[in-house]
Amino acid sequence: MSPEALAELLAAPALQAPEGVTPNFDNPPNKNGLAWFVTTLCMVVATMCLFLRITVRLWLEKKLRVEEFMVILAYGAYWGTAYAGYGLIYTPGYFVHTWNLHNEDLIRPLYLILIYGCCYSATLPLIKTAILMDWCRIFVPIERSRSLFWAGCMIVISVQWLWGLLCIILLNTQCRPHEAIWKFYLPSKCYSLPKVMLTSASVQVVSDIAMLLLPQRTIWGLQMNWQKKIGVSVIFGVGFLASVAACFRLAHTVAFAQDSDSMYLIGPLLFWACAEMTCGFFIFSVPCLSKLIMESGLSRKVKNSLGFGTRSSEPSNENLGSGPRRGSRAISKPSISKAWMTTDSTWSKIEERSIALQDAGSESQTHLHTAV
Repeated sequence: MSPEALAELLAAPALQAPEGVTPNFDNPPNKNGLAWFVTTLCMVVATMCLFLRITVRLWLEKKLRVEEFMVILAYGAYWGTAYAGYGLIYTPGYFVHTWNLHNEDLIRPLYLILIYGCCYSATLPLIKTAILMDWCRIFVPIERSRSLFWAGCMIVISVQWLWGLLCIILLNTQCRPHEAIWKFYLPSKCYSLPKVMLTSASVQVVSDIAMLLLPQRTIWGLQMNWQKKIGVSVIFGVGFLASVAACFRLAHTVAFAQDSDSMYLIGPLLFWACAEMTCGFFIFSVPCLSKLIMESGLSRKVKNSLGFGTRSSEPSNENLGSGPRRGSRAISKPSISKAWMTTDSTWSKIEERSIALQDAGSESQTHLHTAV
């Protein structure tokens, strides 16, 4: 293509305006203020959740596990999506109709969308793997080969990694040569990107629903009263938020694939993708929040202030904390110990009562040793 022909192509409208609509190339209306708010809010929430998780882990256990390092990597990829998200504010802007843009205005956005897609496809496998590994430590401390919960977690993790890697490869090979992905005027061979986006959104919806349901069977098999089971179920049911975000993202992806006004529709799609990733960081930090509340004594202070404090006739937490001595096979009374100070084969997070793990050869995996 000659320089003159290329200049003419880039100066042409990116999309023909609907009948009766006059394009506004100089100052098209946008919702960049909303984009600033949503992107910044998500970044702040994710950062606070990561800080909370690492702080509580170092404070109570004095070490980090592989899950924390995976989330740190996920946070780095998450910043990649933030870079692309903020970049789209400057060019072309959020909720800007494509007919208000010239072809040359699409080059930078297409490049940023590619970055966003690759970083998104790296963030979710990392954060979801960290969440599921953490849950496996909680619910399946022994005899993992016999646990349906553990098998379900491994399946979700495998699907996440396989699709995440495949999605990144597909995004970067959608056009040959590679630069033609954003330099659309180059001679190239490309396939349809919306098909990949639809598949990605569908995979994430299915995995989010699976993660929402996986712990519930184990929780409702615990030796607790139903009120406490509801409390634990709610804590591990916050994945509902991610499922909602993923469903909305899928709906907007369908609209994006069916409408030619792509630059206008990419805004809400990215908002829900950002919310979905942020929910992952929130889900990962929720068990730590319950630990922090119990360890700091905040729940006891709240109960006392409301008049629901422990009566003097009841044993104190300190006395209960002594617990059974090492080697005992049964517990005559529930015990309360400091959160996260147990071995790797047990987990103390949520409840005010502990449930001792039975013998290592127990046929049931529903006896969860918890202590706060």
